[in-house]
Amino acid sequence: MVKEVRSKEVDGSSASIGLLVSILVRYPEICTVSYTPDAKMLGFSFMVSRRLEDDEVRGFRSRALDSISVYLDLLKFGDTPMAEVSATYLGSVTQIQVTRDVATLTGDEISLLIGLIIDAFDDDLVTDRSEDLEEEEMIVQEEFIANLLVDLKETTQEKRLIGFREGGRVIVYNRPA
Repeated sequence: MVKEVRSKEVDGSSASIGLLVSILVRYPEICTVSYTPDAKMLGFSFMVSRRLEDDEVRGFRSRALDSISVYLDLLKFGDTPMAEVSATYLGSVTQIQVTRDVATLTGDEISLLIGLIIDAFDDDLVTDRSEDLEEEEMIVQEEFIANLLVDLKETTQEKRLIGFREGGRVIVYNRPA
């Protein structure tokens, strides 16, 4: 699982570092997760092991944005969510980037997003399933993520963070915004 967590500075950002680590541990489908404090946005990137056609990207973008909108309507959020879905081609691989504002993001929405990405790209999705979590551990991680998201909404942070996996470890770096 998480064998090591690195951080250059641990100050008021420990909750957000914990959030990024928990997201990466719970969701092996996520390649990287980043936090941009000035915009209060979380970014999730996923790797697809083939070059997607433009219509596949448009279809996923439409499905993801519609699903987020419907989900937030059901929760009766008054705020308009800030959500973006983009794709970058890295040779024969496609990186899907989903960016969401922290103000309207929920832990359940992250689970919804993971379900959508698995449904859309299934076997072509690059995942790090070296050690699957037990069902009970997954529930604990999801609750932890939900609590840390609430904390992140209520705190001010000045560091940009990026978390990723490397050699079986989850690494989080921070740098001045």
